[in-house]
Amino acid sequence: MNFKIIQIPETAIQVCLHRDRSEEGEEIVRITSFVLNAQHAELMFEQVVTFTKPGSSVRFVADYSLVSAKSFLEESMKEVGMLAFA
Repeated sequence: MNFKIIQIPETAIQVCLHRDRSEEGEEIVRITSFVLNAQHAELMFEQVVTFTKPGSSVRFVADYSLVSAKSFLEESMKEVGMLAFA
């Protein structure tokens, strides 16, 4: 699985995972989401996870859950001073 989208039901925000390779040839997963702030400006949250063992990124994407997506959003929103959803 190279791509996965998880929708947060309470907010309709989507968290996207994209499996790829870095320029150094390492397996990576980009976790990305777009959120509107109080001023209606769109913010992009992104985290890149690097894997050293072949196949680890496949398992990471397969195991990434709604709970994981919510945690990613909550931490990202907290970093920019936004209130997380309930």
